[in-house]
Amino acid sequence: MPLLKLGVGFVISMYVIYCLITQKVWIRKVFAWRTRDEYPKIFLMNIIGGTLIAIWLIAGPLLID
Repeated sequence: MPLLKLGVGFVISMYVIYCLITQKVWIRKVFAWRTRDEYPKIFLMNIIGGTLIAIWLIAGPLLID
């Protein structure tokens, strides 16, 4: 189970890094990639939320075990 959490945390962190590099975010409403300028609030929510979730998933198993 801890290995699964580490893997999911790694995938989420890679998504956040990709979004930061390309300055785009996946929008389910239109089912396409859109720029940071088109959806600034959603972009920030994805970056902040994804970073926090990734840290929690990666650091949690390492600190508890």
